Amino acid sequence: MKLYSRAFRRFSAARKISIAAILAVPLATFSSCAQSPAPKETATEPLPPMVIVQSEAEKIDLRGVIFDRDGTIRPISKPVLDAAAEMIKTQLDATVYVYAYCDPTGGPELNQKLSEERAAAVKTYLIKRGVPGDRVVAHGFGATNFVASNSTFEGRKENRRIELVLVRG
Repeated sequence: MKLYSRAFRRFSAARKISIAAILAVPLATFSSCAQSPAPKETATEPLPPMVIVQSEAEKIDLRGVIFDRDGTIRPISKPVLDAAAEMIKTQLDATVYVYAYCDPTGGPELNQKLSEERAAAVKTYLIKRGVPGDRVVAHGFGATNFVASNSTFEGRKENRRIELVLVRG
């Protein structure tokens, strides 16, 4: 239990983010809905109330997930991933997006390949730990979306990361 709670604390604080940031759906997609005329209300049948469904997303930065050069997950990372799997299994209505990022060393093609392999490795690990496979989507972003400066070792280390985004709704 101590190992589980220590690994769980390694998660950074979960932050709410916009679903539009995840799915990148252009607003023009919804413009046709806003322009359609409203149906006429009859005296005998009032219109049903409108229901607006809004998805909520939660982003979790996984700290301490380390990979070997061949893309396999190092054993030291397993407590963090085990804690993540246990948490995800309780979120029955959420789809989990596994996003992997690299630092810019190594070139664009290599970084893209590495990030895709790492995202797939985390997805496979979560599925083996009991997360339903149809609820997990892996995507590698290569050397993009930096969170720190790449001019230092520590900054590059921060940019090599795995993020889980849980989308409900």
